[in-house]
Amino acid sequence: MIRDIQNIDDDIVRKKRIIGEMLYSDPDIIEVLENPELDPSCPDEFLYVNIFPFIRIPGTQDVSKSFITFMLDDMETAQVNKALKSQFLKVVIFVHKDLTKTNYGAERHDLLGYLIKDVFHLSNKLGLQLNLISDREGVTDADYCTRTLQFEMITPNSIKPYKTNQYEKKSI
Repeated sequence: MIRDIQNIDDDIVRKKRIIGEMLYSDPDIIEVLENPELDPSCPDEFLYVNIFPFIRIPGTQDVSKSFITFMLDDMETAQVNKALKSQFLKVVIFVHKDLTKTNYGAERHDLLGYLIKDVFHLSNKLGLQLNLISDREGVTDADYCTRTLQFEMITPNSIKPYKTNQYEKKSI
């Protein structure tokens, strides 16, 4: 491969790594996910088991679990300033019906939603301030309830005055 895949210069890839780290680095989120098969002292093990950097809908064959899934989208550039764009972080929490009750006085999907809002709302860890714009409860089927959080940020549009495509450079 010609491209340097280890050093991808893409803000979505970079920010999704940071989002995953922010989620698994929060000990309260790890505790509320409640996965007895994983060691809470190694929270990065929760990535791709209970925390997914893409929207994953649990299948009917899955063991009763709680999941945090997320995606990051570029939606539009500003009408008057092409140097800025809107990015949206969508976090979808799935909790199996057998795990909704907690000892904390809140349902597990609501509690995880609260913790995630506490981590991300008004945070500048992704560069510019994230603002919560939507917080909705839902269901997927008879087994899973959900909480969907959506955050927005205005961020630089990664405009470069040159092409970085190594395949294109070879053909010139």
